[in-house]
Amino acid sequence: MSIKKLIRKVTVTVNECEVAQSFTLEYFVLERETFVDGIGSNTYGIEVLKRSNPNSKTLKVEYRKIFDIFCTEAEATEAAFVLAENTVTPVSVCDIIEQFIGTDEFECEEYEVAAI
Repeated sequence: MSIKKLIRKVTVTVNECEVAQSFTLEYFVLERETFVDGIGSNTYGIEVLKRSNPNSKTLKVEYRKIFDIFCTEAEATEAAFVLAENTVTPVSVCDIIEQFIGTDEFECEEYEVAAI
């Protein structure tokens, strides 16, 4: 079983060529049960989701999920708050987590879609 818990939602507005564009970032803690040698344990990860409307007819959604990088929910929640405070986007979250925990050996799921 896996659980996804919203930690923080941030709206970012960027002015490009005197046109304001905004997008929303959502930061989640992911919890799932993993088994090693038949023994179950909960592990925690992070998801960063970005929603934007590049034009009035398109919704663009992008996310990155990084699984099994924290042993406690408190550690994952703290990391999600730090990511939100620094408005880390899905594109850079894997690099930031790599620096945060000191390794790049983690499972990362990436996804991007534009709906018209």
